Amino acid sequence: MSIGTTMSGLSPLARKGGLVVLAGIGLAVLLAVLPFLWLGGLKQQAAADKTQYDLIAARAERLAESGGVRLTEADEPARLFLPGETAGTTLAAFQSAVNAAALRNGLTVMRMTPLPTEAADGLSAYRLSVDATGSIEQLRSFLADMESGLPLVSVTGFEIKPQLAGSPGEQPYPSEALAMSLRLAAYGLGPTP
Repeated sequence: MSIGTTMSGLSPLARKGGLVVLAGIGLAVLLAVLPFLWLGGLKQQAAADKTQYDLIAARAERLAESGGVRLTEADEPARLFLPGETAGTTLAAFQSAVNAAALRNGLTVMRMTPLPTEAADGLSAYRLSVDATGSIEQLRSFLADMESGLPLVSVTGFEIKPQLAGSPGEQPYPSEALAMSLRLAAYGLGPTP
């Protein structure tokens, strides 16, 4: 005997009651399973949060071990920005910082050109185009030096091309002789450049 034949022998009111009972049983099963599904979602979110926490903790530990530049509540936020009272002195400080980092890392700066900038909300954006030569390792060290120190400097773009070797017997494109064009940006609190 199937449910269909059992239901056909019932009155319309009994059929409605049977459907209501079945719907109630289905709702009860759903309510019984829903907390387990919710708990499973919470466990996945907790695992993702733990992974994120572990990454941040490892980064903080590495920074503490390396003794790198860290900002604390006691530090002045102005250290994040380029120093200078006027647009000219601020741009000169930016160019000086880039040149010093290039010298520390062995890059030869061929040309530094200020790029058009904008100002908004009391901040002035200073941008430089830097043409330099050196090896890929020198470039890597320079970029790490610029992006990890103060004031904050970001690399907004770069192009790297091999330089043709000077004499016919040399390897035509040695990795130690690269021509690079970098675009750097930093912010100053002073007037618009």
